[in-house]
Amino acid sequence: MDHHLVSNPVVTNALTHGLSVVGELFLDPGDEVLSSDLHWENYNLSWETRIGAHISYYPFFNESLTGFNLEGFTAALHASIWKKLVVSLNFPNNPSGYTPTRSEALAIVKALTDAAEAGSKLVVVCDDAYYGMFFDETCERESFFGRLSQAHPNLLAIKVDGATKEEFVWGVRVGFVTYGIQNGNVGVYKALEDKTAGLIRSVISSVTNPGQTIILKALQDPALREQQKEKVELLRKRAATTGMECRRAEYADCWDVYPHNSGYFMCLRLKGVDAETVRMKLLDDYGVGTIALGPTNLRVAFSCLTEAQIPGVFSDIAKSVRILKGLQ
Repeated sequence: MDHHLVSNPVVTNALTHGLSVVGELFLDPGDEVLSSDLHWENYNLSWETRIGAHISYYPFFNESLTGFNLEGFTAALHASIWKKLVVSLNFPNNPSGYTPTRSEALAIVKALTDAAEAGSKLVVVCDDAYYGMFFDETCERESFFGRLSQAHPNLLAIKVDGATKEEFVWGVRVGFVTYGIQNGNVGVYKALEDKTAGLIRSVISSVTNPGQTIILKALQDPALREQQKEKVELLRKRAATTGMECRRAEYADCWDVYPHNSGYFMCLRLKGVDAETVRMKLLDDYGVGTIALGPTNLRVAFSCLTEAQIPGVFSDIAKSVRILKGLQ
């Protein structure tokens, strides 16, 4: 039999479009998607609002906020044994900015492989939007797609990525969808590629040729990787300053800090106040923009802050929390 490790990448109109395409191909109304509770809100728009699927959640972090919640993830997989299940893995995670350690990554792959072995039909979507932005040596550097693409015949791995964040180019809108499954062959991958291309053709006709040309020329430029390293180092310094400032002892009454070691963002778990109320106060009184996620979580994008701006942002968040709690 003619085996190919993975399919050819199919070009999409950036990563968001790729996630939408995956939903159209693999989800029907009422189907279940498993995601962490800390997730990008566009999952809900793409898969629940548009298609009518249902997203189930597990807590992303363990109770001590020291790492990935492997126990909760495994339990959620076990609850769907013998079912079709679409699983979303987004690392570095938006909104928390966390990437699992190597040992956590191996355990996640094992949990998924065990579920497939037990009879679950898994479609695992590897959302690699922020791939490459790792600021800690403990981060797993390899995309989960690499291991999952050959994990089990009951597990179809899908890598969804794009140039926007990885290549630091906004507005060009070029992404990719790639498939991998154990014992995948030319016929299997040709069918998946053709179905994906047919769906894209029926919705947007084709992806921008100028955008593809720009990305191709950039990837062929030997200077690109060094330029990327410069930008990642800039983000690493901002992340380090963020980690120091948000964990100051004087803020312990205002929030807990979710672990963050990668990506564009970090997330606070506020104490005693509603996150949306804090978000509005920050915007109205201090001109600081954040994202509220659920009743307690507040996302801060350190990616768009200079190191000099970061201390003031957390000071303003603390002021807002204390005012709303009646402490100032």
